[in-house]
Amino acid sequence: MEILAPAGSIAALKAAIKGGADAVYLGLGEHNARIKSADFSVENLPEWVDYAHLFAVKVYVTLNTAVKEEEISRFLFLAKKAAEAGADALIVSDLGMVRLLSAITDIPIHLSTQAGVQNSLDAKALAGLRIKRLILARETLPQDISEIKKYAEEIEVFAQGAICVSFSGGCLLGSKIYGASGNRGLCNQGCRLTYTALEESGKALKKGKLLSPRDLSLGVGVRKLADLGVTSIKIEGRLKSPAYVYAAVKYYREILSGGEGKESLHDLEESFNRGFTSGYTLKKSESIIDPKTSSHIGVPVGKVLRVLDRKGYKYAVVHSSYPFVKGDGAKILRKGEEVGGSDITSVQKIGEDYMIPVSEGVLAGDEVRLTRNHAKVEAAERIKNLLPIRMEMKGSVGEHLTLTARCGEISISSSSESTAEASHSSGNAAITEKLTRIGGTDFILESFSDRTDAPIYIPIAEVNELRRDVIKKLREALILEKMPSYRFDSTYKPQCRSAKKGKERIVEIGGAEDLLAAKGNRYVLTLDRQDRTEIAHILERTGKNCYLRLPKIAREKEVSLLRDLLQDFPSLGIYADNLYGVALARELKRGYIAGFGLNVFNEETAALFSDADFIAASVEYSECGDLLFRAGKLPLMSFAHCPFSIVYGKDCASCDRSSSILRYKNEEGTYLIKRREYISCDFTMYEDRVTRYPAALNGKSRFYSLIGLNAEEKRDMIKELSEEKGE
Repeated sequence: MEILAPAGSIAALKAAIKGGADAVYLGLGEHNARIKSADFSVENLPEWVDYAHLFAVKVYVTLNTAVKEEEISRFLFLAKKAAEAGADALIVSDLGMVRLLSAITDIPIHLSTQAGVQNSLDAKALAGLRIKRLILARETLPQDISEIKKYAEEIEVFAQGAICVSFSGGCLLGSKIYGASGNRGLCNQGCRLTYTALEESGKALKKGKLLSPRDLSLGVGVRKLADLGVTSIKIEGRLKSPAYVYAAVKYYREILSGGEGKESLHDLEESFNRGFTSGYTLKKSESIIDPKTSSHIGVPVGKVLRVLDRKGYKYAVVHSSYPFVKGDGAKILRKGEEVGGSDITSVQKIGEDYMIPVSEGVLAGDEVRLTRNHAKVEAAERIKNLLPIRMEMKGSVGEHLTLTARCGEISISSSSESTAEASHSSGNAAITEKLTRIGGTDFILESFSDRTDAPIYIPIAEVNELRRDVIKKLREALILEKMPSYRFDSTYKPQCRSAKKGKERIVEIGGAEDLLAAKGNRYVLTLDRQDRTEIAHILERTGKNCYLRLPKIAREKEVSLLRDLLQDFPSLGIYADNLYGVALARELKRGYIAGFGLNVFNEETAALFSDADFIAASVEYSECGDLLFRAGKLPLMSFAHCPFSIVYGKDCASCDRSSSILRYKNEEGTYLIKRREYISCDFTMYEDRVTRYPAALNGKSRFYSLIGLNAEEKRDMIKELSEEKGE
């Protein structure tokens, strides 16, 4: 099974190779989900692809952001340059770009986790595209992988690193609140901030890092994934240090080799961790979130004995099992919550203890944790990878001197320009010394054999040139052995779509009560509970102009139950926020709306859903032509964990489900969390303010959502609907 490592920098690339990675993924500074990692560019990509291939490590280039119509040419330019550089695959999230690349090139395509593949119908919906590997949503259950594998050549699963609290590809928090879209590579981690949970009455219930997940760490559990058909395990972290990359890769290499990786796990925790979780495979989903902290907490090394004030600066005397040195980093916790920290700019030994600078708020008895091991960080930054080679020289007086270098199965030979003369020395030490001087190359000498039958003489300049020639050709041969070749036709014609156009009013309602007031042309049902009686009641009034919103997160078992529900209502359409909804609509021959969750940024993506009744434009980009646009409270996140369990401290068995609404609040605003119970609990966080239509969208089809509106907001929305209809 492949270990795939992040390469956010050149040093991290080298660290990944040193740790034992089979492949790395990296971006080019644009159109990738970690734009801030910018060591690699179109100009230097060939050099570093060659470097990785030299060590038999594959390179996957990330082009995994949503792409605007006017950006397609640039996207294709980057894809072509990656192919020409010899990249082994492209990681792509925009479905339109997958469609386009499928037609014009044969470079392997890996579909990003941002596409949200979580069940077999998601995978089935992609059957017409040329996708080599599906990178599954982190919310995918292990027991569903074998079904997904029926529609996928390869499967990739995240094994280590940060978890997005929102369902893959569905986070609008950064875009709508902070002006930094995660779908465009600019996530600013608004989920890591402090929030206060409020009940419906406005009473404060809990304060903390309520949206901040621990870090995923499957550990020895990855061994089971191979049996499920998983091709690759992925380590998150293109913005993390080379020390983290090295420790994470080394840890999983040791595990896949049959070990436990205890020492490497310690190094991994020391380099970066927010507390570890095995993710959504857990039965107790509350373990996903840690309300107490949202940043790197390192490893425990001691406690604060006392705090001193020296000329206005705070210092802590620490009893520690770790010998602190200048350049280290520490974090101070009290009952699991961060109360201070230290960039250790000075250390003073006091007996067996250490005095280090700390921030305000630190007290005696606080826990001290190491968050930066200066020596390991420096060592990781200086990693040098060397391939062992064997060298042999042959020759006789009157013959050309031949030098052969071997690395693995590759053997390269070269001969001197002139013939050898007899030497008056007792041996060939001078020639040997020159031929073995390979420092500064990517090789290290494992052995050297002198197969000459007598001492010989060759001009030193020729000896040096012979060595350089052999080393150069050996490196080229090793790289060429791993170099793929791809077709790439950069000429393309934009695709057309045929979804319905015109001035339609689609209204999202929460039940029959909304239906009576809304008076739309078509309706989307977003019910708090799966109520067949209410569905039947609404269908009586709407006929075939009604669509059921399917849950954003649906596992294999839930998809089966949803199929049964839809089969009971043959006239009911589907509102599809992700691919499995599209696949269900096609399977059951239902009308459907390609929803906002499908992130339609361009006409190429829209063309994939040309059989839809309506296609919704991404709420992050409203310049996609005659598509569907939205008014109401925007859904910002969908959760696979239960926010109610985080706030109330109850598990499913003790939950009375007396409330279906929570609010989270911080300095930026208030957010509405709604719980629904279709098959299992479904949680969506909305922006708790109403988004209106700009005047520029007059005359276009519109989507009005009444979900989450209070009585006054609902009256205003219905009034707007009536005025827009001309009533």
